[in-house]
Amino acid sequence: MSTIVLAIQNAVGVTPTPTPPTPSSGWLKALAGKAAAALPGVIGAIVSCLLKTAGSVAVWLAENLWALAVALVAAVYLRDYRQR
Repeated sequence: MSTIVLAIQNAVGVTPTPTPPTPSSGWLKALAGKAAAALPGVIGAIVSCLLKTAGSVAVWLAENLWALAVALVAAVYLRDYRQR
């Protein structure tokens, strides 16, 4: 969009004067406020992803009980092996 405006201004003969950016003292505080406002949503998305993954693992283990049995036997064996 700005390219079109600049092309039209150059064709007409108007040259834009660049304005130097003015440092604002509150831009960092405003950015931090926006980040803090978005934080609950980000945390919620991460927790939702973790719970969805844990649910799919639980469903897979329920459908494949042999894998659950192997995992339990391996856990008991490793626990007893480490105690020796």
